[in-house]
Amino acid sequence: MNAEIIAIGTELLMGELVDTNSAFLATELGKLGIRVGWMSKVGDDLDRLAETIERSWSRSDITITSGGLGPTSDDLTRESIAVVMGETMEVQPDLLEHLESIFAGRGAPMPATNIKQATLIPSAETVPNTMGTAPGWWVEREGRVIIAMPGPPREVQQMWSGEVAARLRAMVPDVTIVTRTLKTFGISEGGLDEMLSPLFGPENPSLGIYAKPDGIHLRAIATSPTEQEARALIEPVEAHIRNIVGDSIWGVDDETPESQVVSLLMERGLTLASMESLTAGLLAGRLADATSGDRVLKGSLVVLDSGQLEDQGVDGEALRMHGPISAEAAEAMASAARDRFGADVGVGVTGVSDGATGSGNPPGTAYMGFAVGDRTFSSSGTYPTHPSRVRARAVTQVLLELARVLRASALQ
Repeated sequence: MNAEIIAIGTELLMGELVDTNSAFLATELGKLGIRVGWMSKVGDDLDRLAETIERSWSRSDITITSGGLGPTSDDLTRESIAVVMGETMEVQPDLLEHLESIFAGRGAPMPATNIKQATLIPSAETVPNTMGTAPGWWVEREGRVIIAMPGPPREVQQMWSGEVAARLRAMVPDVTIVTRTLKTFGISEGGLDEMLSPLFGPENPSLGIYAKPDGIHLRAIATSPTEQEARALIEPVEAHIRNIVGDSIWGVDDETPESQVVSLLMERGLTLASMESLTAGLLAGRLADATSGDRVLKGSLVVLDSGQLEDQGVDGEALRMHGPISAEAAEAMASAARDRFGADVGVGVTGVSDGATGSGNPPGTAYMGFAVGDRTFSSSGTYPTHPSRVRARAVTQVLLELARVLRASALQ
């Protein structure tokens, strides 16, 4: 089956909002074995909306729209579908009652404009929306489907997982999709493409390459009647990739650098503390956001002024001999952080994002120090990008290096 995704809203065309719904829906449709043939964006104009939906209806098995289900006069998705179907919208008493109860629960009367959210055409049925007031539409006729979903991403994602995915899965019962994502760091997208070029091209399993904030991802997708058969198609491809790429693969599927570090610390009963200069607290933030991160992170100190490092317990001799932007300074910061917060493991990050400090380091240089047991050691990286990207990339490298260190360490 093939699908088409239509993102609706003039704000998307003006660049005021970024369309993340289409990417989410395309990814989820692929997991069901439904191929996305087209994506489009259209503004809040009845004629253009109807034209876009009608074109999709004529060539796609499944049309999914996001946006335009609100209560205002420029929310025209329902009206456009009604035009395409040649049917009339009518208020449904049960839907109206449900909407009124939502507003009553908020202690406010329902505005008259919201009544349009209680309408249906004969070919449509509602898709419940537990996160908002706008129910979706499921229109099924002549073996084709239009699914109208709201615009807010959290509503789209909840409606998908709670309602839409299961209904679409029932439409393709003999297809099982298995995906495997291998995550790499330290090799460029072009470099990986060159290394793995013979593997690109086959449709089953297919292999895609994607640049992500935590490195380059390789995703294999296999389609088969059973999960066992689909996995059997992916396994030799994964083995081949691992044989070529080796240790540059740091994780798979839903793993993140921070989830790996937290899991390793939890397994070993260890705690962590950090001192950050270059990364301005981003490292601690990512660890704290990970599941159980608050159980292993004992504390973090952000010191943006390198002149204050010694005041925070960092070895003054190391700072004077090597400078505050150096591998030695990063190691001294790691030791100071561990001692200050009474943690088992310390991490220090220093560097320069834009070359303005006169330190002699090239822009985008990061030094990361680690204090584990009775050892201190360091690593470094250089990222020729915008300062925010330098910080993000440095944190990713810190986490991946720390995971490697923890796996090799006997400390527990």
